[in-house]
Amino acid sequence: MDINSLATGIGLFSSTISAVRQAIELLPDSSKKQAAAEALEKAEHEFKIAEAQSAYDLGYLICKKHFPPEIILSADDINWECPKCGNKKNNSYFG
Repeated sequence: MDINSLATGIGLFSSTISAVRQAIELLPDSSKKQAAAEALEKAEHEFKIAEAQSAYDLGYLICKKHFPPEIILSADDINWECPKCGNKKNNSYFG
């Protein structure tokens, strides 16, 4: 698995989740709509776990201050920040 394939897969899955969310919103309020929304929420949660695991397997850093973990990003390969909670680390921490 390479990063480009992973990014493409994540993008496609995210687009699919958005389309399903829009379709659920069009349903009339009912127990079936609620069940569909809950199933989508569970799928999103499980996807975030798989996304973090895949990134970790590729050597990316993940923030463990929340669950599911978030991929820690860097613009300069020195200063790293979690986009979800703002947790900051520098490269020497991970060295």
